[in-house]
Amino acid sequence: MWEIRKFLFMLLLCLLLGMSVGTCSAQYQVTNSELESLETIFQQLGSNNEQLLIDLELSKTDLMQARMKLEEYRKDLALLQEKLLQLKEESQKAKTELETAQGLLDKANQSLTKLNKEVKSEIRGLKMQRDLSILAAVAISVYK
Repeated sequence: MWEIRKFLFMLLLCLLLGMSVGTCSAQYQVTNSELESLETIFQQLGSNNEQLLIDLELSKTDLMQARMKLEEYRKDLALLQEKLLQLKEESQKAKTELETAQGLLDKANQSLTKLNKEVKSEIRGLKMQRDLSILAAVAISVYK
């Protein structure tokens, strides 16, 4: 049984090897309408390809411009950040100076309040001396 199978397989293999490649190829004929349709399709593909290439170039130009703008914006951002730091430093310095000035103003107010109290006390003392002098003068004139 195996022998027969081997023999048939070998025979089939020899027949297949004996055939040339050309005998297996099929012939295909294209009609004029099919050829025209293919030409139309290829023309459309060509014009689509040209439009895509134009769009690609425009995109490249737009991308380059966007990159340049981005770089410009990055530089502007760096400058603005630097200015912000300077302003923060100046603000901190002004705040410190303001606190110092406020402290000096508070001390001046305290001194002024103290002086005002001293002046009022001295005025009271002087008024009392005046009143006592008047009283003494009146008393002396009454006793004379």
